Amino acid sequence: MSPVSRRCVLTGAALTAASLIVPIGGRAAESNYEITDWIAIAPSGEVTLGLSQPEVGQGSYTALPQILADELDADWQRVKVRFVTGKAAYKIAFRQEPPAQKEGASMSTTALFGRLRIAGAAARDVLIRAAAQQWNVDVAQCRSENGFIINARGERLSYGDLAAAAAKLPLRSDPPLKDKRRFHLIGKPLPRLDTVGKCDGSAVFGIDVMVPGMLNAAIKTARAFTGQVTAIKNEAEILKMPGVHAVVKLAALAIANEDAGVQHPQLPNLPRHNAVCVVADRFWQANRALDALDVEFDGGVAADLSTVKIEAMLEAGLDAEQGVTALERGEPRQILKERAAAVIERRFLLPHIAHAPLEPVNATASYKDGAVEVWGPVQSVSACQEAVAHAVGCAADAVEVNVTFLGGSFGRKIVPDYVLQAVQASKAVGRPVKLIRSREEDMQHDVYRPNAGGRFRAVLDDRGYPLAVQARVAGQSLFGAVRKSWLDHTPEGACDESMVDGIYNQSYRLPHFLVETVDTPLPIPVYFMRSVGSTAAVFFWESFITELAQRANIDQYAYRRNLLANDPLALRVLDAAAQASGWGTTTDTFRGIAYNCYIGRGGRFKTYVAEVVELARIADGLAVTRVFCAVDPGLAVNPNTLRAQIEGGIGFALTTALKSRITFANGGAEQSNFFDYPLLGIDEMPEIVPIVLPSDRPPQGFGEVVLAPVAPALAQALLHATGRRLDVMPFPEDAFRSRA
Repeated sequence: MSPVSRRCVLTGAALTAASLIVPIGGRAAESNYEITDWIAIAPSGEVTLGLSQPEVGQGSYTALPQILADELDADWQRVKVRFVTGKAAYKIAFRQEPPAQKEGASMSTTALFGRLRIAGAAARDVLIRAAAQQWNVDVAQCRSENGFIINARGERLSYGDLAAAAAKLPLRSDPPLKDKRRFHLIGKPLPRLDTVGKCDGSAVFGIDVMVPGMLNAAIKTARAFTGQVTAIKNEAEILKMPGVHAVVKLAALAIANEDAGVQHPQLPNLPRHNAVCVVADRFWQANRALDALDVEFDGGVAADLSTVKIEAMLEAGLDAEQGVTALERGEPRQILKERAAAVIERRFLLPHIAHAPLEPVNATASYKDGAVEVWGPVQSVSACQEAVAHAVGCAADAVEVNVTFLGGSFGRKIVPDYVLQAVQASKAVGRPVKLIRSREEDMQHDVYRPNAGGRFRAVLDDRGYPLAVQARVAGQSLFGAVRKSWLDHTPEGACDESMVDGIYNQSYRLPHFLVETVDTPLPIPVYFMRSVGSTAAVFFWESFITELAQRANIDQYAYRRNLLANDPLALRVLDAAAQASGWGTTTDTFRGIAYNCYIGRGGRFKTYVAEVVELARIADGLAVTRVFCAVDPGLAVNPNTLRAQIEGGIGFALTTALKSRITFANGGAEQSNFFDYPLLGIDEMPEIVPIVLPSDRPPQGFGEVVLAPVAPALAQALLHATGRRLDVMPFPEDAFRSRA
């Protein structure tokens, strides 16, 4: 078998001693021997593990190699990690789509756990067989341990000693896996391999990339989402400025593959120039020239888009005579009609919000002779390759993607629009170009999380529990904009399940239940954001459950417990959160509780979450002091990264609940930077109390699952503290004034 140099492996400078390699530039060492698609071993005994999932802060660079290393019985102190691409083994299937290499939908560990275990076990198996051949003994007399194969006589051969011979042996498709009682890395809270580099500055993010001969570009985009460039009045003067090489009009190219980007539903799929970039030697030169550029834009067909119009569309959708049925059980329509006088109704509203990663989108691209090489923070290798190939007219395998660390993404950097712009700039000037969007450009030309409005109606039974419920969610359909193949088609129209995620598939006891969706199409570019539709839908749903419990004069925890009586896994997390928080005890704090079972797209996993938010009086106001989060995530591969995701997810959810709102006027977004689109500050972060329940289930998805219950639990705590019902996010600041 040939050395690993023929593999499409991307490497760079080491971050920690023999632990992590930044995934850009270069090739693997010639002396390494490829054992499987994921594992290469050097004669020195150093093991290089492949990592196919972009590191966006979720801990993939540690947790996924843990699985490989454990099943391989590798010495963790002699492990390196490299980003790998170019093979089918690195791709994950998402619903009915072709498999793709990307980080998304909280499915990395769930989808790859078994695959990585088999890869590690297959490598261990050929190492054992190679040792048995060398000793001329039966394989049953050999075992693996911490980077060595040991025989019954106690003789030892290192993996490095055996690598060349093992690489020549055929791999078994079903190698014997370890008994979980022999795990020595899986389930252990190992320190993250990328921590040191991210603390000392040696970690390489997209914005850090330097390529020989590289130029830099700054960009200006039409304010309106339907806008286009009509004139550049002073191009000749700009080209005379120091360091400036070119002024390039950028086309908003139509993208063929649904996973590759965002289409404007009201626009034709034809190239149109909606942006201009200035290419210069240095970024500051390009940016200064851009400020001096006199460019005119036409707003296009939606130049009058505004928040007032958007919210009017939402209200019309909520009041429409008919929605599209996502679920109907029993006779909810008849019961609600017959008992109209007893109907309880609540309405809710959420705006569009921006991903706002701390690292604005950027990419470095080099177009040459019909082939393209890209460097940058790319969350989906496959989408990037396909979009670039479609845009320039080459084969996807002619596009080489070098993935750096991602300085935040939350779904944003799956969409490669910024990569296409860098490619256009490179093609125009014939040199590599790094294009960086300013914070303002990034904020005002995001692919936003869709807006949503909810109307919920219910009739209670004689005990105060829901007899019949109608749940309607209206807003811009995410699937309708970017995933039409995922829509469920019914006689009433197309149904987007993401709009009611956490409602139609929840497990409360509801004998008569109707769930509807209403699409209000807009020209606003949208895309998946961390927790997708559940952030809106679960806020609506759990807040409505809070309303019903209060109307019934039943304790919030007891009410939910009754509705979940037939779901033991749900009760387990609900009870754990309540007990840890001291629910029911008398204190000077105010508490709210909420529950959700996050179901992975296509039913790939189920992760159970219950949270209690605690408020306390601070001076003349109220502040979130603690959040108790009980989860059943299946097997926790690395409890450290799991805890970090709990903390980060709750911080993200508090930001969306308290601060995040994009408003629109004159065809585009009004917010432009963190002064008018603030994030949660470190001084506002409450204490997080994670309660991770042991489980015999395999690893379930986790990156997005703790967000949704935060807002309804917080709204409930505020209701207890002030008597005020909150039905619009973000919550107003005056809601936190302490009740006199």
